Amino acid sequence: MSRRVPALPEITGLRFLPERTPASLVNMSQTGLLAESTMRLRVGSDITVAFEGGFKPDTIAGRVARCEVAVMALDGQLRYHTAVEFNAALDFEDGDDTAAPSATLVTVRNRW
Repeated sequence: MSRRVPALPEITGLRFLPERTPASLVNMSQTGLLAESTMRLRVGSDITVAFEGGFKPDTIAGRVARCEVAVMALDGQLRYHTAVEFNAALDFEDGDDTAAPSATLVTVRNRW
């Protein structure tokens, strides 16, 4: 089971590569993240997420699991919530939710 990390102050922002589209982190777990941006991404496409700040790893590969309209801004611009499933789960150190994780492969198993 993946553990959601409540606060990651070392992540000051993120970008979807290769377009370098800026996004803001909504939440994150060991196996993926949810971000908000102005770019609509195709579900199932491969993507690399670049983290800004002191977070390690500074990039991680994954695939777009979901992309949907989150809100329409007052200027008419759509903002999307994009869910990214990581190719390799992050291994957060036990006991310290604010510790910087390393990109160690963890076997993820669905028990249902």
